Amino acid sequence: MNQTTRHVLVVGGGTAGSVLAARLSEIPTLSVTLLEAGPDHDAYDSVILEPVRATDAWAGAAPIAESMMATATGAIRTLQGRLLGGTSAVNGLATLRGLPPDYDAWAAAGLDGWGWDDVVDTFIAAERDVDFGSSAIHGSSGPLPVRRWRRDELSHAQRAYLDGMAEIGEPVVGDVNDPSQLPGIGVFPVTIDDAGQRVSTSLAYLTSEVRARENLAVRTNAEVATITVSGGRATGVTLVSGDHIDADEIIVAAGAIWSPTLLLRSGVGPAEQLTQHGITVHADLPVGATMSDHLGPGIPYHHAGPRGGAAGPAGVVLVGASNGIDVDYHAFPVAPPSGGDATVFMMSVFLLRSSGNGSVRLGDTPEADPIVTAPPLPDDAPDRLRHGFDRLVAWERSAAARALGCQQLMPLDLAAPDAVGVALERNTMSYGHMTSTCPMGSVLDADCRVLGVDGLRVVDASVMPTIPSGNTYLGCVMVAERVARKMKVAAH
Repeated sequence: MNQTTRHVLVVGGGTAGSVLAARLSEIPTLSVTLLEAGPDHDAYDSVILEPVRATDAWAGAAPIAESMMATATGAIRTLQGRLLGGTSAVNGLATLRGLPPDYDAWAAAGLDGWGWDDVVDTFIAAERDVDFGSSAIHGSSGPLPVRRWRRDELSHAQRAYLDGMAEIGEPVVGDVNDPSQLPGIGVFPVTIDDAGQRVSTSLAYLTSEVRARENLAVRTNAEVATITVSGGRATGVTLVSGDHIDADEIIVAAGAIWSPTLLLRSGVGPAEQLTQHGITVHADLPVGATMSDHLGPGIPYHHAGPRGGAAGPAGVVLVGASNGIDVDYHAFPVAPPSGGDATVFMMSVFLLRSSGNGSVRLGDTPEADPIVTAPPLPDDAPDRLRHGFDRLVAWERSAAARALGCQQLMPLDLAAPDAVGVALERNTMSYGHMTSTCPMGSVLDADCRVLGVDGLRVVDASVMPTIPSGNTYLGCVMVAERVARKMKVAAH
C-alpha cells in the first residue's frame, strides 16, 4: 500500500454492502474494511441455499434481524438478513427492476444521473442473464446469474395461478423486466446458479478471488454501535464489543431500518428527537421520516396434496394496471401445517406506489430496537386494490384453480363491496420493501453523501427518494454499483 491509501469502512455486508466492498476494493488507493453484524458464509446451509426453503428462513431457521412495523390494523413482522449477503440471502429472490418512470421521477426531482437512461446500463452490467443473454435490456457478463423458474420447477399453486390467470385473459409475458411487455403475468427472474441454488450478492461479488485482495478485509460478527463524528466529519465507528476503528470514509449499508437507526444513534437526524434522548446533534436532518413500503392484503388459500416444485416463494407475478401499473399480486406457498395434508399458499395484492409517510424512530432508549411505522395506505387504496380482487374472483372460477381444488382458508366474498377493507383488517402484509429512510434530496446528496457530515455516505434501499414499482433487491444492487462507480471515477 502506498501513502495515498485511504481507509473506507462499509458498515453492513448485505445486499448493497457486499457489492460496495467488492467494487471499492478494485480501487488500489483504497483500503476497504467490510463490517457485518452476522456470520460469514459458513452460515449458508440448505435453508439459505435452497430457494424452496425461504419460508423456513423467515420462520427463524436462518440468521435474521426482526422488527415490528406498526400499521393501522396491527403490527407486521419484518425481516432482514443478518449475515453476509444480508437480505439477499433470505429473500424470495425476485430480481425485478421497477419501471422507467420510477427513476425518471428521481431525476426530475433534481437528482442528476438517476433517470432511467442513466441507471438501465447498471442493471444490465450487474446481471448474467441465462435466458436472454446480451440485448438492449439484458446483460450476459455480470456477477449475478439470472434466470426464470422453469414450468416444472413451479409449485402446484404457482402453476395453477399462471394457468388460471392466462385462462381468464391476462396476457402471459416472457420477461417481466421488459416494461414494454407489461401489464401481464410472468415468471419471476431469480438469482440462482445452474444447480438451482441461491446466489446472494455476497456469493456473487465477494468471491474467493475478491476476498484474497490485500486491500480488502471482511469482518463478520462485528456489529457497529455508533459512528464517531468530530468537527463535522465522520472519523470512525465503535463496535458493540467496544472496539473502535478509524476511517477516512464510512459508508452505511445496513438497510432501510438499521441504517437510519445507526445514524440517529450517532447524532445525525431530527434535532428534536435526538435531544430528547440526550444525543449530541451533528446534523439536523429528516432521517427516518419518509419511509415507503409495498403494502397490501394477503388472502390465505389451500389445496390438497404436496406443495410440489423447487421454486422459491417468488415464482409467478401478475403486474397489473388499475391506475397505470401500480399493483402486483402473486401466489406464494407456505409450508404445510404441522400434521396436515393440505398445502397453504398466500395470494397477496400489493400496491406499488406508497405515500412515503412511514417512519423509523429511536426506541425508548437509543440502544433499544427502533420504532417502525408503516406508511399509511392512501385514501384511494381500496379502489386501486379492487382491480386485483376482481382478478382473483375470476381466477377462483378458472379451470386451473378448480382442478387443483384451491379454496380460501378464511372464506371471504372477494366480490363484496367491503372485501378489500375486510382483507386488510384481517391480514395487511408488507412486501419487505422498506425504502427512503435516508433519501437522496433531503438527507443525502445525489452521490449518497450525508448532508452536513463529511466522510459519511449511506448506500442501500434507504437512499431511494421514492419507492420503485417492483421488488427492491436489484435496485439496491444498482445503487451500490453506481455509487462505487462514481467513487472510482473520483479516485482517478
